[in-house]
Amino acid sequence: MNNNLDILVEGCRNNDLQSQQALYKLCYPDMIKVCFRYAVDADGAGTIYNDAMLRVFKNIHKYTDEGKLLSWIKTIVINCSIDFCKKKNIFKESVPYISQEEPVLSPDAFDLVAGKEIRQMIAQLPPTTATVFNLFVYEGFTHKQIGEILSISDNTSKWHVSEAKKILKQKLEDLSEPQLKTNAAG
Repeated sequence: MNNNLDILVEGCRNNDLQSQQALYKLCYPDMIKVCFRYAVDADGAGTIYNDAMLRVFKNIHKYTDEGKLLSWIKTIVINCSIDFCKKKNIFKESVPYISQEEPVLSPDAFDLVAGKEIRQMIAQLPPTTATVFNLFVYEGFTHKQIGEILSISDNTSKWHVSEAKKILKQKLEDLSEPQLKTNAAG
């Protein structure tokens, strides 16, 4: 770990307010993006981030100085995001998964869409579907892990990912149709 982070971590371990503020500000740009994947608005994302950083400060003594501070913090942010979603009670339903052909998105489907628009599309998914999709796609969890974390079946997790892909594919197709008509007319 570089010297500045060493000093910040040591300061946080000693409950130094300036070190805590500096670490909070340092992590904010990257970690708030993770929070927004699980919250529908800025208030929810802020709540997740604040809870996560409070957990970081309470547990900084457990950090083992292995040079992966931001990864350790991101894990805490993801866990707080999951806790936030659980508090919203969005994981009640169990959905039977019937194996079907997965929706396929063409590689150029994303060429017309900025990352911010994709995040907005994901935020418009039903809450459980968005959470499962984020855990699977962004965080790399398996369906089994998602099932254990959210107390849903593996098949329910698979259904939500498939449903998310289907909805996102339709949204991308809806966006690309006007662009195709414009290009054809031009």
